Amino acid sequence: MISADLKFEGFDSRSWTNLVSLFSPGLKDKLEGPPAESDDPALSRGQQPGRRRGTLIVIVDADERVLKAFHSSRGRVTDLDYGGLADLAQLCDDYASRRCIVLREGVMEEMAERLAMRLSRGDDYVTQWLSLARIFREMREAGLVRLFPHPLENVPVPSAGTVRRALDVVLPDDRSLVVMLWDRGQPWTSAALRRRQGSIDYVAGPDLVSRWTGPLGGDWRRDQRVVVDAVSRWVAPVHLGIFGEASTVRRLLRSGDPGAWATAVAVRDIIVNPTPPYVAVALGADAVRGVASRTARFFGGFDALGALAPLTTLLRARVAEVASLTQTLGFNPLKVLSSLLRRDEAGPDHPVDDDDDALD
Repeated sequence: MISADLKFEGFDSRSWTNLVSLFSPGLKDKLEGPPAESDDPALSRGQQPGRRRGTLIVIVDADERVLKAFHSSRGRVTDLDYGGLADLAQLCDDYASRRCIVLREGVMEEMAERLAMRLSRGDDYVTQWLSLARIFREMREAGLVRLFPHPLENVPVPSAGTVRRALDVVLPDDRSLVVMLWDRGQPWTSAALRRRQGSIDYVAGPDLVSRWTGPLGGDWRRDQRVVVDAVSRWVAPVHLGIFGEASTVRRLLRSGDPGAWATAVAVRDIIVNPTPPYVAVALGADAVRGVASRTARFFGGFDALGALAPLTTLLRARVAEVASLTQTLGFNPLKVLSSLLRRDEAGPDHPVDDDDDALD
């Protein structure tokens, strides 16, 4: 699914950081902040560690005694007291971490052995990561790994074949996908991907995209057509293009409001061009969820749309004729991403209420 000969070019540090920062809360603050005073910093419970970030990792033995603890972005942790699963939330508070992981001694070696037994020569990167995710879940269910908070508790780990079928929907062979975002009328970041022979083999960044397009006009709603034509000419015919202001996309990626994406597309805050069938289905479902949520609140909890069950059944049958990414994977990837980002930014002590389950 990701080619071993992947060609990746056209990014500078600014455009790459901009792209990654959409999915990594606090990345820019971390990069622009002062460097650590020591290569081996230590953090104790009595210190005031500041805003939440990173992961607190605790290694314990079979008797739950702490052998080692460290913070992923702040260094070693001293004087840590651990009394079991009930302490994880308090540890996140004490050390201002977004999450806490407790690992039994030797669990990393066990995971490595299981991974080696399950992988075959030639398995691609996606298959390897999915196998690792399943092993991690097995370790957690056996009590050898403890994680707080656990936002993916009810999300299944798909098989490699399932992800491949989903990728067939999102980006067929010999087609490209392009995303370009602007900030106050100026290009902010972009990425163009191409898929060939079942694998993504090429990723182009904004330096190349701007070279292909030439000078743009300054109105992104018109310029997006130039971007689509240029990527189609230089990479492959565009199957899906997403365009908008960076601030809008950042907000939508973190939005738990049903109908937010459909509304943004309807008012042209986001432009999807071209719009493949599965995107039209997803936007329609998002709009229906938004209307259902608003009518339920208006009628004091009564689901007015739910009363139209025969019509809903008919519409669902029609929608099933078009491939659905959510139906293929068994969960809604956009809902999962939104929940993860909001939980990371809110912190583990601020629960996130989702209007829809990730499996919807």
